[in-house]
Amino acid sequence: MKKRLVVLDFDGTITDAEEEGKPYVTGYAEDLRLLLGKKAEEVAPILLSAEAEIAANPGENGWLYNGLIVAPATVDPYLRMRAIARRVFDHFGAYADRTDRERLMDFLYTNNYSLSGVAFKDGASQMLCELCANAELVVYIVTNSHTEGVRKKLVTLSAGNDELTSMRERVIGGAKKYLVDGRPDHVAESVTLPGLSRPVYLRRSAYFEVLERLCETHGVGWEAVTVIGDIFELDLGIRYINVVVKS
Repeated sequence: MKKRLVVLDFDGTITDAEEEGKPYVTGYAEDLRLLLGKKAEEVAPILLSAEAEIAANPGENGWLYNGLIVAPATVDPYLRMRAIARRVFDHFGAYADRTDRERLMDFLYTNNYSLSGVAFKDGASQMLCELCANAELVVYIVTNSHTEGVRKKLVTLSAGNDELTSMRERVIGGAKKYLVDGRPDHVAESVTLPGLSRPVYLRRSAYFEVLERLCETHGVGWEAVTVIGDIFELDLGIRYINVVVKS
């Protein structure tokens, strides 16, 4: 039986999100223009203005989902374009219905993710190889991205390496780490972090349930789980289930 469960995020953790996301940003911006029925010169300055406003106030801007900020907007191009798109739609008075807008932005993400390049962080292959070779660890990638898209990118990283080839079968996509709800109810609803004026919401049942199933499958408790990620709210905040309980 394995002794520890290691859970890695993918985009921005194993990959260089800024580098690989350049084609994504271009495609996303073009899709916005087409949806709005505007000329490029009409939309371009609004895109730039929105990006500048978000960069100037990173603590106040983020991925808005169901009325809550569930992640920062400045950490990678995927989240940044969601926040930019919201401001662009607001500027042109388009897609005002919240549900329609969320579905549309989900589509824009999915439609353009396939355009993103393949750029892994230095040392990513060595890190994964060493983790997978450790007999005391079982390693998974758990990501919001679609499973097949991540597996395709891993093909490049795992070329000629049997350990990393098997890693492709331990990818769990569509984790919905952004989904904030009332569960698990033994965890505080939110926590306040130094230097951040808004709350960080902790009750994310979809992600919690993915990790709970992995714990059950491999017979480990939460104390034996290590999470590696680049965004506190989407990755590392899950560890609060052991240390933060509602009063």
